[in-house]
Amino acid sequence: MASPTGSTVHRLAAYFTEGLALSAVKLWPHIFSINPPRDVVEPIDDDEATALRLLDQATPIPKFIHFTLNERLMRAFEGKDKVHIIDLDIKQGLQWPSLFQSLASRPNPPIHVRVTGIGESKPELQNTGARLAALAESLKLPFQFHAVVDQLEDVRLWMLHVKEGECLAVNCVLQLHKTLYDDTGSSLRDLMCVIGSTNPAIVLVAEEEADHNHHQLQLRFANSLKYYAAIFDALNVSLPEDSSERAKIEKMFARKIRNIIAREGTERHESFSQWSRKMKDCRFKNVGIGDREKVQSQVILRMYSDSSYSVEKIEEDGEALCLKWQEQPLYTVSAWAPMDIAGSSTAAQPD
Repeated sequence: MASPTGSTVHRLAAYFTEGLALSAVKLWPHIFSINPPRDVVEPIDDDEATALRLLDQATPIPKFIHFTLNERLMRAFEGKDKVHIIDLDIKQGLQWPSLFQSLASRPNPPIHVRVTGIGESKPELQNTGARLAALAESLKLPFQFHAVVDQLEDVRLWMLHVKEGECLAVNCVLQLHKTLYDDTGSSLRDLMCVIGSTNPAIVLVAEEEADHNHHQLQLRFANSLKYYAAIFDALNVSLPEDSSERAKIEKMFARKIRNIIAREGTERHESFSQWSRKMKDCRFKNVGIGDREKVQSQVILRMYSDSSYSVEKIEEDGEALCLKWQEQPLYTVSAWAPMDIAGSSTAAQPD
């Protein structure tokens, strides 16, 4: 009875029902047969790109992630003349215009800014590189863009063109959880080994603050239902029910819901405390989130009239900032750096 065009509860129920149907087919292929939604068979990059832009306009979620991490990045880049950012999934590069403006406004702007963007779509990478180059030129920032067209798991150090003398940062926004499909942990360890081998000054991490990686369907269902109910409630406040923009955003989250429920693909979200243990096991140390970052995130929330969003500082298992909707944690951002042989971080803690 639930419909993706009905009330908030109906829309949520419709997408979870699809996930349960796909799960049933997976468990009993000789009994059930369905035609999965088209975007399950072949995800549409343009739809995802549009949904991300609309989410950025309707909610503080992308801005919280991008602006807060950029504030931490500016701290790491202080006094550095040559800076290099490796973005593990740059997409449209929405995060970087504000950083470019901040770099250009420094008393002594950097003499060299380079972005290495990783992605699977060559046209999208080319378009993103061209937009960033045009912006950098207007700001009089010396800029280079390097595209790496490949799956993240196939990226190797030699592809990243790391150069001596650069202050290097690695940006991991909603990417690390995609390695958790490998229960042995080797996929995550391999990726973190590549990241560590670049000798970064800082590694920026943003992940869903969730617990969706259980083998038991009941736990995945209950935890993800609570999480996405908060997301859909937030969208209900921002956009009317009949909004085509809202439908596009919800379909993006629907793909995640189906992925989690049927446990097919790479949506395996975990909490910050779990990520903290994994990062430490991979020889990375939390280098903190300071008051500047918290103030920046609170400024972002004041841009929106709804007061149901809040930011909470996490201080157990390392420092992080968590965006919440009412009492439901949604996204957490944190900063890391490789440990040296003595076991201390190669990057300084923030003030």
